[in-house]
Amino acid sequence: MDLRQLRYFLGIVEHGSLTRAAEALHVAQPALSLHLRRLEEEFGCPLVHRTARGVIPTESGHRLAIRAAALVEQMSGLRDEIRGLEAAPSGPAVIGIPTSLGPVLTVPLALEVRSRFPSVHLRVVEGLSGHMLEWVLSGQVDMALVFGAEHPPGLATRFVARERLGLVAARGSTIAEGRDRIDLATVLGLPLILPGRPHGVRAEVERAAHALRSNLDVVMEIDALEQIKALVAEKAGYSVLSERYAHFGSEAAKLVCIPIVDPEIERVISLAHASDRPLTIAAKAVQGIALDHLNRLTKNGRWI
Repeated sequence: MDLRQLRYFLGIVEHGSLTRAAEALHVAQPALSLHLRRLEEEFGCPLVHRTARGVIPTESGHRLAIRAAALVEQMSGLRDEIRGLEAAPSGPAVIGIPTSLGPVLTVPLALEVRSRFPSVHLRVVEGLSGHMLEWVLSGQVDMALVFGAEHPPGLATRFVARERLGLVAARGSTIAEGRDRIDLATVLGLPLILPGRPHGVRAEVERAAHALRSNLDVVMEIDALEQIKALVAEKAGYSVLSERYAHFGSEAAKLVCIPIVDPEIERVISLAHASDRPLTIAAKAVQGIALDHLNRLTKNGRWI
């Protein structure tokens, strides 16, 4: 027995005739008769009396019609309810955004979610990029922007962009004069101010140094990117940051970002969620807005 058979049975009872029911339901009369016969076989009793004037329900058929009408109505209501949820998401949604991406994403994302889905309770958690994977896998956030091309098992990812890292120096410093690029070996020999582990930038720089079989000269570890830029502007050292972030903020005018070459340090940015925990409807809505906004900020996988 399925919902379609119950609808057909209700049509037969309502019209009092297999012929009229078949016309109303747009079903061939032999097929409708077959459905009725199978339904009677399943219940083990006749459900209608067949007369010269048509059909009328038996006592069992009458009771089935009452229950079937309620079931069909409930299923229709459930369908409308689920469609309504998809059209107007509601409930909590939590997204993790690395500090370096917060300035370009957090406020526009929050404004658009508020405008389009006012019943979604958005929470944005900003922090070090190295914490994002841990937060996603532990369930502290529904999704997060993560760096790197390789991730631990249990993540479903959507590519967002690729970005290069560059040497950040104070404008007017000797190392910056007349350069439009700088080789990695030279960078690794400079006094660097970097975030501590597990920050994504630190991991990328250490990986690049390991590939060259070289060591880092880290003179300070600061887990705050704006403070790192302020220290570099004061000529306390140099740093390695994305070109996008180096050119943003109040200290940007005091800084230059020189592309690193031989080899380049490039990283991938993805939007990730735990593969064993499907996103809620509210979280999917936020994910869609985040991806749309990020797509507007990039072209061919690069930041505009």
